[in-house]
Amino acid sequence: MTGPSGLRVSRDRHVAPAGRRSRASGWCGLFLAATAALLAPDLRANDTIADTDWYFATTLGTGVYRFGDRTVTVARLPFGRTLRQPDEDRWGVRLKLPVSVGLYNLDNPVNDVLDRNFATLAVMPGIELEREVARNWVLKPTASVGYAQDVVRGNRSTLYEVGTRSAWRHSFERVDFILGNALLYAGNVAQDGMSQNFGVLSTGLNFIIPTGGLLMNRASNFGVHFVHYLYFDHLAFALSEDRRRMVTQQYELAFTFGTYLPAEVFGFTLDRIGIAFRGGQDFLAFRLVTGFMY
Repeated sequence: MTGPSGLRVSRDRHVAPAGRRSRASGWCGLFLAATAALLAPDLRANDTIADTDWYFATTLGTGVYRFGDRTVTVARLPFGRTLRQPDEDRWGVRLKLPVSVGLYNLDNPVNDVLDRNFATLAVMPGIELEREVARNWVLKPTASVGYAQDVVRGNRSTLYEVGTRSAWRHSFERVDFILGNALLYAGNVAQDGMSQNFGVLSTGLNFIIPTGGLLMNRASNFGVHFVHYLYFDHLAFALSEDRRRMVTQQYELAFTFGTYLPAEVFGFTLDRIGIAFRGGQDFLAFRLVTGFMY
């Protein structure tokens, strides 16, 4: 089953076909965001709204993060289209068009969105190249530039990201292992509010382990990944209009369950789904996982 416009998300060794996974992750993302919004604390109309975490809220993925007394719910639809598959002589080319919606401190997810607290819309198109430069080692240079707007206050910001990701794969007996790395320079230039730029070096370990069982007549697996994020020149989070908190490191632990062959779930196709917990220096987040980020 292919999406109506051939849209897709990033590929993985056990990832479902393009259009299928894009649709599934999108609907799962909206469901998670709506559920999490019901749990977020109230922000009254006369409260001071903190500045927007422009870049982080746009690129976190689908989930909820909390910093201090502030809770942000993000739904991200990671659309994209592959223009050319990589081969021995040519780089693969993929266009990315992720769309993000940020909801800040919701009490009533219907009335508050219509009234005041619906915060940001963002789109961050980009291009990603891909090629296997050595056996089992894939490089993915990437560059993106986008635009975000706070629809409550009218604040706007340009977003950008440039760098490269890599993934080295190996199988140990029956366990599939991926070592992922990324080095990115990213940030935002706000017309109103907080601007920042920083570098981030991330290193991730991913393990896919067979369970020995079947799920919907397909061989099933259990996955776990750990990622360390190191920020250069610090990542700033807005606590209020005039207060910032700097973060230098974050850690993420995720657990997934899936099948080696894609499965139909409520009309959508998935090969894995799970939850990731991310924290460090008074920051806490959980987000939906449908694959490894590298």
